[in-house]
Formats: sequence, C-alpha cells, structure tokens
Amino acid sequence: MDEARIILTDLQHVGSMRVGTSTRAEIDDQVRMMIRNLSRLVTFVWDNRPEVRALVEKVYLLLELSRRPNAGSATHYAFNWLRDSAVIGARLANLHRGGPTEPPGTREESTEAHGVRIGDFYQVRPGLYYRVVDMTTPKVGIKTLRFGNGRTAVVSGLVDVWRPIERLSSSLDTFGPPPYAPGR
Repeated sequence: MDEARIILTDLQHVGSMRVGTSTRAEIDDQVRMMIRNLSRLVTFVWDNRPEVRALVEKVYLLLELSRRPNAGSATHYAFNWLRDSAVIGARLANLHRGGPTEPPGTREESTEAHGVRIGDFYQVRPGLYYRVVDMTTPKVGIKTLRFGNGRTAVVSGLVDVWRPIERLSSSLDTFGPPPYAPGR
C-alpha cells in the first residue's frame, strides 16, 4: 500500500475533532502526529506540477518552528493549525503518484449528464475532484456545473461522478468523515 494513503488515513482522523469537545492533550497528540506525517510527506519524490510545488511550500511554512503550536500556544491556535495542516496535508497526499482513483467516502457512478446532482464530485484532473454546488441546463443534454471554488465545467453525454456514501455514525467510528464527504 502506498505510504501516502496511510498518512491520508491519519490526517482524516483530525476531521472528527471538535474544538469544544477535544481536550488539549488530544490536540497536542494530534499536533505531534501531524508534524511527523507532514515531515514524511515532504520527503517523498514529487513531480514538478505547480499545484504540488505550492502545497509543498505551504507544508514547509506550517513546519517552521515559529509557526508550530507549543505548550504556551492558545488551544484555539493549536486547533486551527491542526485543521489547516490536515487539509493541506490531505491535498498533498492525494496528489502523490497521480492521486486517488476516487474521492474517499464516495462511490463511483457513471451517469448521463442529466443525472448529475448537486453534491456529486466531478473529476477535473486526475486526483483533483470538485464538488458540484450549483448547475444550469442551457440546452437539453448539456449541463454547466458550478463548483465551490467558483470554477465551472460544461458536460454532456456520459460522465463519471462520485456520490457521497451515506454514513451512519456509531461509537466504533473513530476516523470521522473523509475530507470529501459532507459533514453532519
């Protein structure tokens, strides 16, 4: 198994943490784990794509000693650093070796363009998925998809979309929602 996938699983655990219910000791444990995982991620062999370079630079900034939370840092600062680090680290881990075959926490559905729904994930490039937040139908069989980041895509015919898997939380669920799944 790819080491980036293992690191991604560790980073997804941070998504289940809440600032009001997580203790400072839990946050500090996760900060140490985050520093270990981010330090390992930047040692991987990366290609020269601009999005990869930008994420690696952000990771280096997060790992600077002056920016890391320490025992004297406010809990809120440590928690926010942890969440920001998890998002950037997960994005970087997803880009390792072309990215995942599908967004975690979803199932693949090949469908006609008219079957695309709000909330589905559309693969723009290998390893890069955007969630559909709005769409219009300028002509029959053609859809203009709008994503959360403001970008759009025009699709027609058969397209591949990924739908979030409905999750039932249980006391055994310790990983929290994956970064692509909707929060509950």
